[in-house]
Amino acid sequence: MDTKTRIRISFTALLILSLVAFAGAAITILNITEWTVRAKYPPIVKVRGADAVNTSYIYTRVTHGFATDGTNRTYITITGFRGDPTKYDEILKICNLDNVSYDVSLVYNGTVTGGWTYVKWVKFWIANQGPLTITGTGSSGSAVTTIPAGQCASVAVEVLVSGNLPDNMLGQDILTIAINVKSVKP
Repeated sequence: MDTKTRIRISFTALLILSLVAFAGAAITILNITEWTVRAKYPPIVKVRGADAVNTSYIYTRVTHGFATDGTNRTYITITGFRGDPTKYDEILKICNLDNVSYDVSLVYNGTVTGGWTYVKWVKFWIANQGPLTITGTGSSGSAVTTIPAGQCASVAVEVLVSGNLPDNMLGQDILTIAINVKSVKP
């Protein structure tokens, strides 16, 4: 073996050993932080819209409560009339109590109870933007708007209950879905 080849082999071996040594080395640095939790009212709130009037013959209902996990919930019940698309133009209002704008979207989060056998679709709009269309196979479209500081945006909903819904199911809850109100400060 000539001198050049021995130098190349030695250099290659030295390079491999140094790479292996770096690969096995680890440095851990611990920076300690402390986090304080402060409670305030949320800057984005959901309130009853003009169509959410509680009467003796209820077509709609909006109530508020807390789930077992501690999160606040808004429960909305709408009546769909068998075989007729039924639209509520302002079932809910999303209000911005902050001093900056928020980008707000309605996001489908799945079926909670019931099934899609007799509900053909549910559509949502926010500030006339949409629709976000929900069916038994998923969602399409979107409902997104920007709500300026101190303003509210109306949420509309439309539902089609199948015309072949059996008479014995009239007046019963047939489907509950989860729609999240996602608010992002730009």
